[in-house]
Amino acid sequence: MTAEVRNGFVPSGYEPVPHQVAGHMYKDGKQGMLRQCGGDEGNLLKPVQCPPKGQREVDFYKTVFDESPTKQVWEDFRPWMPHFRGVVELSDRQNYILLEDLAAPYEHASVMDIKVGKRCWDYNASDEKIRTEQAKYPPQAVLGYRIGGIRQYCEGAQTYDNYNKVHCLSLSESGVIDALQRFFAGHKDDLEGVLRQLQHLLTLFESQTNVHFFSSSLLLIRGSSASSTCRPALVRMIDFAHAYILDESDSCLDNNYIFGLRNIIQALSSLR
Repeated sequence: MTAEVRNGFVPSGYEPVPHQVAGHMYKDGKQGMLRQCGGDEGNLLKPVQCPPKGQREVDFYKTVFDESPTKQVWEDFRPWMPHFRGVVELSDRQNYILLEDLAAPYEHASVMDIKVGKRCWDYNASDEKIRTEQAKYPPQAVLGYRIGGIRQYCEGAQTYDNYNKVHCLSLSESGVIDALQRFFAGHKDDLEGVLRQLQHLLTLFESQTNVHFFSSSLLLIRGSSASSTCRPALVRMIDFAHAYILDESDSCLDNNYIFGLRNIIQALSSLR
């Protein structure tokens, strides 16, 4: 049963993930990510999307986290993804991908979702889908990325500011830089840490020719200056419904992703 069929039904004993900033969300009347009420905060559950997208994402996680002898590239990708803990079925008869909750270790986590690549449609997209994606956020063709959502902790007010997809799609090119500036204001060490991680990720993409990613995001997570523990900022890849493992005969660099990643690094470097 697909997320669209269940349409916002929350299974008993679970609650929507409060720090989800992009993708299908319960507050939009769709089935979003869940966590156990009062349970293990180290995990979250992502609904398996309708086929073929959902199965493609599940298969990609299984391929990367397969413990049997495998290609080096999967071991290279593994540290950049939330840990995959299997697929489970809940009382709503919906299958969920059980994943590491990347934000759980942070006190007052601020989270930003950045969709990478100037092209978000995959190889199977119809002409109508391509036109829809091109019209969704025209600056993406120039920037090579777009902000999907932001949840930012305001240390003075001790509350969160939330910027949803609608707000982020309204940002101009300069507005995107302003949003990045606000996210890292007063957090120079986090900015430097994120840049170091992005440079390492770029090194991986400048050599790997096994996978092409479309409509995949980078999740940036940082803590609060008021937190009792100091935890470094984190960068992880998420959303793999359009991750295409290539045949050896078709292997080549993912230039769409590389273009976006380089531009994100350039934009963040300008904030130094």
